[in-house]
Amino acid sequence: MRVSSRARRLSLRVEPGRGVIVTLPRGASRQQIPAFVARHRQWIEARLAESARQTPERFRQWPPRQLDLPAIDRVLELSFGGQGNGIPENRTELTAGNVGRTQALQLESCSEDRAAVVAELQVALKALARQYFPVRLGMLAERHALSYQRVQIRGQRTRWGSCSSRGTISLNYKLLFLSPALVDYVLLHELAHTRQMDHSPAFWRQLTSMLADARQLDKMLGQAGREVPPWMDLHSG
Repeated sequence: MRVSSRARRLSLRVEPGRGVIVTLPRGASRQQIPAFVARHRQWIEARLAESARQTPERFRQWPPRQLDLPAIDRVLELSFGGQGNGIPENRTELTAGNVGRTQALQLESCSEDRAAVVAELQVALKALARQYFPVRLGMLAERHALSYQRVQIRGQRTRWGSCSSRGTISLNYKLLFLSPALVDYVLLHELAHTRQMDHSPAFWRQLTSMLADARQLDKMLGQAGREVPPWMDLHSG
């Protein structure tokens, strides 16, 4: 349930990984929600079924046992510290795996607590992103004689990256789930914004001068969200 000052009436939507979301106008009574949901039960069930069909098989399993991170050529093997009682037993910890690109990630949350598991994963993935993406961004900026003020790692729901007018580049940790080519595209896209803040022809000339197939990669990026587990958006920011 969400309370919105801009909402004028109750509304429903279904989002992959987040389930049914009811938006309530500020000041409205919550007592009307059960009946409202009941009236739309058939629509909700149809949307949930459609969402399930569109979710890749590898993301339907819970708890997840591994996460593939193509951007850094890493596979995280997940294990959980809780035993179903909600009591954390271990600290979140990354340890070296036994097989090449595999790395173990021990979570302190019990696997039944989805919200806690996702929150821990976000912390761990943001830490990994901070190790890799600023370094790669710096290399690309130096290669193309571009500069920026600082870089931050976030978890935006609708953007892979952004560049402020003050030169702050924000990158989404979920880029870890994309191919290195798409990651470089996003990084160069934001670096191009340090010269051109809009998406004018001048911006695209700047970007394609650095990356000849930028237009093609831009189209691929539009479909790249399916590579991210939908439940990673249980908490965003």
